[in-house]
Amino acid sequence: MGVLAKLKGMVGYKKYLNTLMLSAGLALLTLSIAFGLMYLATEGNSFPGPLMLLIFALFFVIFTVFYESSGKSKRKERESLKSLAKGLFLGCCATFAFVAVVSGVKLMILVINGELGEQIKIDWVIYAFAICMIVNTVLLSLLKPSPVKEKL
Repeated sequence: MGVLAKLKGMVGYKKYLNTLMLSAGLALLTLSIAFGLMYLATEGNSFPGPLMLLIFALFFVIFTVFYESSGKSKRKERESLKSLAKGLFLGCCATFAFVAVVSGVKLMILVINGELGEQIKIDWVIYAFAICMIVNTVLLSLLKPSPVKEKL
């Protein structure tokens, strides 16, 4: 077997491995958000108010600075307000997602330890993870940019 054939095989293997890892990571994230929403609906929010405000403030500052730095060097007042509004919106979304992920991890730990009894079995967690992996693989393949070949 030639060196070129071995290199092509390694590149193909890395492509499959990268797709598998990305799909599994996104499935874990999706599953933890879904379980977090379940936990928040049944148990309520377990984060104290000051901690939630601190998390929101961190995300708000990060996203506002990101949008301000991605703009032009000479800024108008209107563009500054737009970056503040975008930072506010993304700060709220990121705070909600962060709280949902942490709550989902709490619920998964309760399920694994068997503290919820017969409400949620580990089989259902595996089913949900497999379905999330399939959906994320489909979405990744649909969102992949297709090569455009132009004929002159």
